Amino acid sequence: MPFPEPIILGNSEPINKIRELVKKLADVDLNVLICGESGVGKELVARALHYYSKRKSQPFVKVNCAALPSELIESELFGYERGAFTGADRQKLGKFELAGKGSILLDEIGEIPPSLQAKLLQVLQDRKFPRVGGYKDIEITARVITATNRDLQSDIISGAFREDLYYRINTIKIAVPPLREHREDLESLINHFLKQQQELYNLPDIKIPSHIVALFYQYHWPGNIRQLENHIKRLSVLGNIDEFEIEFLAQINRQQKANNQSVQIEEDNSPSHSSEDELDVKKFSSLKEIRDKAVYKIEREIIKKVLDETNWNRKKTAVILKISYRTLLYKIKDLKLKPY
Repeated sequence: MPFPEPIILGNSEPINKIRELVKKLADVDLNVLICGESGVGKELVARALHYYSKRKSQPFVKVNCAALPSELIESELFGYERGAFTGADRQKLGKFELAGKGSILLDEIGEIPPSLQAKLLQVLQDRKFPRVGGYKDIEITARVITATNRDLQSDIISGAFREDLYYRINTIKIAVPPLREHREDLESLINHFLKQQQELYNLPDIKIPSHIVALFYQYHWPGNIRQLENHIKRLSVLGNIDEFEIEFLAQINRQQKANNQSVQIEEDNSPSHSSEDELDVKKFSSLKEIRDKAVYKIEREIIKKVLDETNWNRKKTAVILKISYRTLLYKIKDLKLKPY
């Protein structure tokens, strides 16, 4: 079965740079470390490195180091001989062997226990290893790609990750940005996931209302592209727009409160300034505060005006504003609107 082409979606500057870097590095057999938060698409970048290389027709093997118990990682990576330990009733090939002349992705490399880091370093240096319980050396011919969502440099300082192993895997680093840093790609990502769900489940043409998309642009996306994909799956299959909107607005509100608390803590811990500096800071609001206040004011005025025009006929108001009755009730409560 041919290896499918990985599509790195988006036309923002950070994503275009990653695409260019992937194509430059594809046929350069150097160890690559892919960094980024959970859900940003690190595996996709690894697959693209394999796809655009001369190894494309060879295996691509992924090992999730975080999903394996520490006592099994060694035998999973390097395989074992029959009789190597209790229960080893046959020879088993490890992931490095199975990758052959292809590529091996060691995902969540930061989760490998310190006890195995020294052996992995030796294997990457010598490009050969024996199976567990064996003596014959097996050559590594696969390209090694690693990925992590951890700050490995902090782990080096704390002693959780070996510095020499870090420099061995980090010949080239690709940093994949979080979704909040390339929000301009949201539309293409949304359209891609919608089309994907339609084809997968033979669904009718799906449209996400513009006011929901507008909320997506306000959100911080802690789970990044994976979180966006899950939301699109839910909307595609269930189609519960009103319920989703109420829940998503609650998420945004919680996020904003958490951000405000974080900013307050930073301000409380910051060094004192002169009274003149403090006056200058207090004189101006942040752009975010200005935008939020403007949106709140305009939305409140429009909804209040239509409600008054319809003598507070909520159903008629919802039809005029092209929102659901339930959403209108939520906004009346949120905007603290009352009939006078």
